[in-house]
Amino acid sequence: MVRMATRRQTWVGWMLGWALLCSGPALAAETKMPPGLTGGWSGVRGLLFELGVSLQVRYVTELAYNARGGKGHALRQAGQLDVGLGLDTQKLFGLPGGTFQFTFTHRNGNDLGADMELGTLQLVQEVYGRGNVGRLTQLWYEQLFLGGRLHWKLGRVTVGEDTADFKCDFQNLSFCGAQPGNLVGNYWFNWPVSQWGTRLRLDTMKVAYVQLAAYEINPRNLDPSFYLGRFSGATGVMLPLELGWNPKFDGDRLEGLYKLGAWYDTSNANDVLLEGVERNGRYGAYFVARQQLTHVRGAENEAQGLNLFVRLTHTDRDTSTVDSQYTVGLGYTGLFGRPDDDVGFALGRTHSNGRYVTAQQLEQLQDPTAAVPRSEYLGELYYSLHATPWLVLRPNFQYIRPGADESARDVIVLGLKGALSL
Repeated sequence: MVRMATRRQTWVGWMLGWALLCSGPALAAETKMPPGLTGGWSGVRGLLFELGVSLQVRYVTELAYNARGGKGHALRQAGQLDVGLGLDTQKLFGLPGGTFQFTFTHRNGNDLGADMELGTLQLVQEVYGRGNVGRLTQLWYEQLFLGGRLHWKLGRVTVGEDTADFKCDFQNLSFCGAQPGNLVGNYWFNWPVSQWGTRLRLDTMKVAYVQLAAYEINPRNLDPSFYLGRFSGATGVMLPLELGWNPKFDGDRLEGLYKLGAWYDTSNANDVLLEGVERNGRYGAYFVARQQLTHVRGAENEAQGLNLFVRLTHTDRDTSTVDSQYTVGLGYTGLFGRPDDDVGFALGRTHSNGRYVTAQQLEQLQDPTAAVPRSEYLGELYYSLHATPWLVLRPNFQYIRPGADESARDVIVLGLKGALSL
């Protein structure tokens, strides 16, 4: 990941405000006007929304301090500004089922893991990465057919907004966003990097769907600059297939979401162990589950109660330096008489590919400074305070056994994630 940060940018990011909870695929067509710090603009914002125009301005910031581990102790901040425009073609032009979305994203700040040499495989500030630059993150159109059962999207998209998508409630990257992109981020580009892509989803019944997508694989999409799209440099196409099930139990009070998917990238890639050997294609599979376990009867918030999530991803061992990640977590919404506050706890393991470990061990024989990776284990605990409908504060605690360097000490990170919708 490109790292271009200054002290001035850090404090600008801090002063800009608190964050939106999801720094990943968060901006899409709204079914109701979202709350914001700036209010309704004397009725103008509400009027625009009724006409089919949704304006979205959001900022996310994450503070992280390493109380243990690394070469010293430091406090770092990373942030992201999203500015979006959503258009509802039904309201604007009388065309049912159409949605247009434009999103500009700008990231800023510093990476604690890199600055303090924590030796982690996964970022302790998930919002950091892909360069402190402005990017075109979304420029797509989606149309519904067959009475809303068939969804077709086309344009500049992020892979993780539709495929293996997952909320970013936690600050550690292990528990945030589309999991495959956290393992093979050299070709699966999550937010804020966009690529040309299309996605076709068919709702086979009220609680199930099948989805097929195609995304351009182009390393030039990582260039640290703003552009409308690259028209050269592609190395292949990634084809993910996803099956989804969205059941509701106990009289529709306990909702679940289960996804099973696999992908294949047609690009050629170097073998991680055998020097000079090129492999034809890259691939992997994933599983995502989130289930509400209990419900508080008569609660103000339908989400009040206990929920569980489980995620598993495996990648091919020929071309991937990290070949699997398992995460599991519990959350509870509605603590201390506050219907929207929640607490979350998660555990995870990121496994370094044994073939890549062998390659690094061989390199270390020639260069004693070369790091040898291992599996990374971690846990994170957070409490989410919903101070207002548009402001959230989320302190968190992370304990990590780093995996990028087997000689690295265990790490303790104290973090603060905040959310502001303008």
